[in-house]
Amino acid sequence: MFSFIYKNVNIVVGDNMDEREKIFSELRKQNIRITKQRRAIIDVLEGNHLTIQDIYTELRKRGYNNLGTVYNNIDFLIEHKIVAQIFINGKKHYDLTIDEKSHSADSHIHVTCKVNNNIIELNDSKIFDLIKSQDTFKNFTITKLQLVVEGVCDHYEKDTCKKDNACFIKALGQGR
Repeated sequence: MFSFIYKNVNIVVGDNMDEREKIFSELRKQNIRITKQRRAIIDVLEGNHLTIQDIYTELRKRGYNNLGTVYNNIDFLIEHKIVAQIFINGKKHYDLTIDEKSHSADSHIHVTCKVNNNIIELNDSKIFDLIKSQDTFKNFTITKLQLVVEGVCDHYEKDTCKKDNACFIKALGQGR
């Protein structure tokens, strides 16, 4: 069992109801619908960091063909902190933030390889605590802290790194 703050409401998630259904239930109480298209976007994003085009491509395979609806639903999901928008290697990507106990829409770190665009999430509270403890933020309440770390491996070799199974970042993410 764990709890989290969603829309200024403390939500306790027990074993009998997963976090996703608890959030959907809270939205329904506010007369907000989770449509089939919104559920499909959530399903597509599970375990992935995708661009809008990637999402649209996956949704078309499921019979959803309206790109405008995808944009509108992504905006809705961002507004309700179900999805976070992040900029990685100069492109907007979308990240599912529910069903993830180690971070929220407002606090997590992405590490990406600039060679092959592999993305992992790093969830280390010590990093957030270090940033928040800086004198700059002494009289300032941080409500959102997202970091994107981009780089290349020290052992970077063009031909080797382009292969997913040789990417240090991807291998690091699989070990988590």
